[in-house]
Amino acid sequence: MNASGRASRRPGVRSTRGRPVRGGASRPDRRWLLPVLMSVITGVVVLLYFTPILGVRSVRVEGAAAVPEQAVLDSAGIELGNPMLQVDSDGIRSRLGEVPEIAGSEVHLDWPSTVRLEITERTAVAYLPADGPGDSGVRLIDAAGVPFRTVPRPPAGLAQLRLGDDRAEGVRVAMIVLTALPPQLRSQVTEVRADRPHNLYLGLTGGRQVHWGESGDSARKAAILIPLLTREGQVYDVTSPDLPTVA
Repeated sequence: MNASGRASRRPGVRSTRGRPVRGGASRPDRRWLLPVLMSVITGVVVLLYFTPILGVRSVRVEGAAAVPEQAVLDSAGIELGNPMLQVDSDGIRSRLGEVPEIAGSEVHLDWPSTVRLEITERTAVAYLPADGPGDSGVRLIDAAGVPFRTVPRPPAGLAQLRLGDDRAEGVRVAMIVLTALPPQLRSQVTEVRADRPHNLYLGLTGGRQVHWGESGDSARKAAILIPLLTREGQVYDVTSPDLPTVA
């Protein structure tokens, strides 16, 4: 204590009053967590992708009626036991697309072990006489103009296509007309004559005929034809939708 009565400090000694005192223990080093975590993730991916732990145990087919289920499975080429992560959906769809009766397909992975194939089959809207060597019967044609199946006789309710030399163009314009018709009108069509692709005729039940002309403006022509058919006649001309006639 000095002469003024205050406690004297020793030279070179600092006061620690009011300052936090740091503990001697250091924070744990967590730098090892990241490589361990990455190793675990890599191991899981390798396990799932390269081993049959989550392998294909079953394949389910939906939407196939005319196409046998076994034909779908054979075309898809999915091997049981292969890892689910290795299922090649694009390849499966491509192989199924080679089946004439299949218009489209979707591949779904139903975890943990099922592959589900959703099939869209072609629907016939017309037919052509089979003309291949040794062929008999008729070829069914869908709305896209694709011939996909030969059957012994034409199913009821389908229109026969009568084509000229340009068969591909004849089928194309005939499908434009048929798909423009509402169901109640399409069911009355017995044939589409496209000897010349730009001058079409429709044969209807009861021996009636429709001179359709070009395939353009088919939706409007179909709308005009429905009330026109309520009038007595045998030949209905909608080649000019503004001036339809009945004879």
